[in-house]
Amino acid sequence: MASSEGRNGGAAAARAAAVPMSKSEKRAISGLSFIYVVRMLGLFMLMPVLSLDSVQLRGSSPLLLGLAIGVYGLAQAALQFPFGVASDRFGRKPMLVFGLLLFIAGSLLGAFTHSMWGIVLARVLQGAGAVSSVLLASAGDLTDEAHRTKAMAAIGGSIAIAYVLGMGLGPVVFGFSGLTGVFLAAALLGVLALLPLWTLIPPIPVHPDRRMGGFREARAMFTHAPVLTASVGIFILQMVLGAGFVVLSPELVRAMGVGDTGVWKVYLPVMLLSIAIMVPPVIYAERHRRHGSALVGSGLAIALGALFMGLEAGHFWPVAVAAVVFFGGYNVASAILPSMMSRATSPQQRGAASGVYSLMQFLGIFVGGVVGGWGLGMVGVAGVFYILTAIGVLLALQSLGSGRLTVLLASEQR
Repeated sequence: MASSEGRNGGAAAARAAAVPMSKSEKRAISGLSFIYVVRMLGLFMLMPVLSLDSVQLRGSSPLLLGLAIGVYGLAQAALQFPFGVASDRFGRKPMLVFGLLLFIAGSLLGAFTHSMWGIVLARVLQGAGAVSSVLLASAGDLTDEAHRTKAMAAIGGSIAIAYVLGMGLGPVVFGFSGLTGVFLAAALLGVLALLPLWTLIPPIPVHPDRRMGGFREARAMFTHAPVLTASVGIFILQMVLGAGFVVLSPELVRAMGVGDTGVWKVYLPVMLLSIAIMVPPVIYAERHRRHGSALVGSGLAIALGALFMGLEAGHFWPVAVAAVVFFGGYNVASAILPSMMSRATSPQQRGAASGVYSLMQFLGIFVGGVVGGWGLGMVGVAGVFYILTAIGVLLALQSLGSGRLTVLLASEQR
């Protein structure tokens, strides 16, 4: 099967080189990428600042803070596949509109609530707009098979852009208008995400052979080696993100010795430097087909960065440098995993595979947020960083020890 996949992948690459993307395909990918960017930007802007203002809310506690950070991921995980299946029946665009409206409603609730439980409910509504699988399925509908990997790479790159911008801009907006302003900005971005559905993205044709299957097909994807490996990897990686933001922002504020509104002065350069150190490993992995080695290295970088943040808690420069290493490792893995999953599945599998992958991705955020909140209450800030160290080592071991990783890469090496 791997040989067949390799020949198919080589043929697709040859066709992609010979036939450029059509204008319609370019417009579609631009529109879908824009939706990804602005929607995820609204979410990522919230991640580094939720923990900064939580003490001002009624009923606040470390566990509820972790729940508020992670419950978005639980809602996303629960609804990714149902949204994909519903889009088969009712159409991609109607489900995209419905999902974005839920996200806008959750953002508005978050802006005007004054209790921690209100924030938790707002995050549930934001997460209920689980359109990631619909967007991936739409990309499959609107692009030729020869350009599918290129399309997925463009969408994946847009997520990375949103991540960097969100990490930098969230603390800036928080500094001017607090948590209310960040939630309002997320609502505005949700409105902007609706625009490409009528301006850029063409009508989505009905191709039954490309449609996401039923729950039986989804269960089959859980046992498909490449999808299973990538999905477990993204689950572990997103645990890092969910748990990390419970403690990272307050620790940076404490280490800087400034107020909450000044945290962007560290976040922005940290995120930019982490992107810079991400680029060489990703280029090396793509050029030499060393994705497994890059994933092992990313897990070790996460573990090393978290360990030093725990050991040097309260000291600015060690924590800042360790944060760059930590996010550099995260960025490498977040760039490689979806690309590997997409290349290892056929067009007929890709919708179901994307649903499984997205489910595990957001489930990881939920579990990480809860673990981080529990750890903060039980073992303190340094203890959470040590938990992150263990999670980073787990990612490295999963990448190193899984026999499925060889299967995943076989189609690229033949």
